[in-house]
Order: sequence, then structure tokens, then C-alpha cells
Amino acid sequence: MGRIKCRPQASASLGSTTLARSRTALLRALLWVCWLTSAGVQAGGGGGSAFRQVACPAEVRASRCGFVTAPLNHAHLSGPQIKLFVAVQGAAAPGKLAQSDPVFYLEGGPGARGSLALRRLAQVFPERDLVGIDQRGVGRSVPALDCPGVYALLLRQDVAASAVAPLFLRALAACGTALRAQGVRLELFDTTQAALNVETVRRALGYRRINLYGSSYGTRLAQEVLHRTPAHLRAVVLDSVIPASRDRVAQSPLAAKQALGRVFAACAASVSCRSHYPGLAATYREALDQLATAPLRIVGSAGRIDAQMFQSRLVSMMYTRQGVSELPGLIVVARSGDAGAFDSVATQPFGESLSDALSWGAFYANECSGEVAYSTPARLSAGLDAAPEFAGALSLVAGISSRDIFRASASLHLTRPAPLENTAVRSGVPVLLLAGEFDPVTPPEWLPAASAGLSHAYPVVVKGAAHGPGLTTECGLSLATAFITDPTQAPEKSCANQGLIRFR
Repeated sequence: MGRIKCRPQASASLGSTTLARSRTALLRALLWVCWLTSAGVQAGGGGGSAFRQVACPAEVRASRCGFVTAPLNHAHLSGPQIKLFVAVQGAAAPGKLAQSDPVFYLEGGPGARGSLALRRLAQVFPERDLVGIDQRGVGRSVPALDCPGVYALLLRQDVAASAVAPLFLRALAACGTALRAQGVRLELFDTTQAALNVETVRRALGYRRINLYGSSYGTRLAQEVLHRTPAHLRAVVLDSVIPASRDRVAQSPLAAKQALGRVFAACAASVSCRSHYPGLAATYREALDQLATAPLRIVGSAGRIDAQMFQSRLVSMMYTRQGVSELPGLIVVARSGDAGAFDSVATQPFGESLSDALSWGAFYANECSGEVAYSTPARLSAGLDAAPEFAGALSLVAGISSRDIFRASASLHLTRPAPLENTAVRSGVPVLLLAGEFDPVTPPEWLPAASAGLSHAYPVVVKGAAHGPGLTTECGLSLATAFITDPTQAPEKSCANQGLIRFR
């Protein structure tokens, strides 16, 4: 998660923050962040759900855009209201071929913008309307839980990797204090409330039945919609699935370790990779040991490539097929100690796993109450012990499996679990579940838990794929489109076993 969106990947690889990223894109984001956060929460209002159309902003490619008013707390419909930014791309197919049931796209992150994905999705589902929502607290929705201090830290090039974690915690705590001073109740910006918002938007747009396409964190949100308001759902695609009952805080380190192991196995099974990179797993261990004592220095960077940063880059690269294909070469170069070659061998920069416009307040509001509050420091320690080589990389800043994540949640006063968000979903709605073979954050091993309570579940592992296989591979695209066309039929999935990684 080429990329069609601001990817969810932030949750798993928040460590890669100190090397070069697109300054222009982040500065542009900062300009409108300040305007959005100043808008605040509307006082009192009745919980209406009309669609108020506005001109689509330049970055949103859609037929129409607007705002839907929704309750801040769905348990109190007449209380304070928020505004959800919604973009709709009308079906491109001729009238008699157009279908009445749209695809609602649920973006990842959490904290990335659903409204930005419609242009690419229109090529995938031309016969249906497409609806992208900037979920509560995100993007152009009001209020947006943006954190300018966090953005500013991510822009800095003069901060060594070892100094990022405490600065990040400080900036995050300051952001939480500022948002609460504006009257934002962070505890109400969770996945439960966001799921109920989907039903609010459906009613406002006048659709009778809808299809959901959730990617990465969007799969968690889609499962909550299945759990809370399933009556109007026709079909659901869960692309890179996070099971609702999975302790992702504790189990993410092992997921990364297992994904890297699959890369080693695939290289060993490939004649070409095996001949170019013999003994890749052993070379990796040697590179780790060497970087732990003799880090590389990259020209133009304030930091060093030590073992932790190296691991962080490996996880980032495993998000994409291209990154996976380049990973053996990076390992060999790291072992050689050639800093210049290390910086140029992979096309994916360190910061690629972070969205340029992630609403950090929304990220933590969802993760702290929906994931962290259901775990414990002891479980996290056990998870890190199961994959000790990733412990440092996952703790460079307060990511979902960082040792600082509980401190981050406490600083935001988000330690209470969101009700029922850790409950396995049971549903009879047809659901297609996709996983990429090399995905380091939503691995194939999680599919059984995600599909256990679904009576019409179709789990598929796409061989040779990474994160987000449904929208980044030909096989995934064909599976998703065929399923949405007719969710009553089991997908023909022979293509899922045919994908191969061509290692570079």
C-alpha cells in the first residue's frame, strides 16, 4: 500500500523518519492542517445527515464533494456534531451497465484520507459509484486531529535517530494538550464511532445497499461496520486484514520476522536469487552484527544506519513488491559496509512508509483505544522477545509495537478500551479476505482468525504480493472485481498461486 493512497503503513514502521522525504508535500499539508484544526466541533445540533455539496479541492478527483454532519457521539444524537468530508466519483459505465450499489472505500492509517483514492479506484470499479470518506478526525473533515509539531519534527534533517523517540513523545503530548484545549474529545475519535459514521454517510447519499472495500486499518473499520450496522451491506473486501481480536501490539514483531523469513525462503527457492545472493539469511545476520558495532554514515543525513535503522528500512521495503525484490541486494550491500551503495541500491526511501498527510491525532486516537488498551506491557515484551532483532527498529518512535506506545497513550489520556472493539466479528455477509505473501504487518497467518466468524468468507493469500495485494497486483484486482460483481460465488483463485518475485 504502485501506491494509490496515503498508506496505513505508519502503524508498523514509524521508525523510518529521519532521512529525506518530500518536504514540499509535507509543507503543503501543514498549510491546510492549521485551517482545519481551528474549525473545532459544532455545538449541539440534532444529528442530521444531509449531504452539503461543496467544490472539490484540487487534490481530490471526484464528481462531487461535500460534508455530512454526524454526531460526535452516536450514543447522544442531539449532542455536539462533527463534519465528515465525503467525495463521490460517479460510475463511468453507460447507464444500463451502471450498478446501483456503490463501493465505499475505507482508507488505512488510521489517519489517512479516503477521499484521495477515487481516481485510481474508478479504473477498478467503473460500473459503480465510489465513495471516499475522510474519517472523523482526518483530512478535510472537521475537526481534523492534525499535529503540526509532529510534522515539524518529521521535516527536520538535523535530528539523529537516537533523539527522535523522546522528541516525538513530547510533540505528541503537546498535540494532545492543544487538541483538548480546543474542545476535542479524543476518546470519541475511535473506530466504533467511525464505523457508525459510514451508515450516516450511506443515509445522507441515499444508497440502499453498499459494498465496502477496506485496506489495512480500513479492514478494522470495515469489520466494525459489519459488527454494528450490517443490514445494508451487500459485500465486503478486506485487503490486508487486521483481525478485530488480534493483539496487534504484541504480535506485530513476530509478523515482521516471519515476513522476512519468507523472503529468505523465496530467495533460496529461486535459482537466480540463490546464485546471486547465496546464504542470504546468514548474510543478514552478519550485516546486523556489523551495523550494531560499526554503523554506516549516509551523506546528507543527520543519522547513522545502525542495526535498528537497517531493520526499519527492511520492514518499510517489505510493504511493496518492488521493495521485496530489492531487499537481498540491500542486505548484501549493508554487509559490505559501502554507505554510498546502501543509500542508492533501493528506490524506496526510508520515509516511504509514512503518509505525507497522516492525521497523527486520529492515528493515536484509534490505535490507543482500539489496540493498545486491549494489550499490556508484559504482552508487548513477550512479543518483542519473540523477534528481538526487530525490538529496536519498532521502538525508534512510538509506533504500535514500540516500548513507548503505552506512555504515548497515557500522555493523550487514551488508556480506556473502546467498547467491543476487540470482539471477533460474526456475520453472514459475503467477505473476501486478501493477504500478501510477504506482508510484514498484516501477514497471511492472521487470515484464519479474521475469517473464523464469517459464514461466507473467502480467504486468499496472493503469492508474490506484499501489503495491499487487492489494489497493487493483477491477481488481487481480478479477485476484488469479480467478487464485487457477484459476491454469491466463491472466487476463482488460481492466479493467487502464480505470482513470483523477481529479485534484483
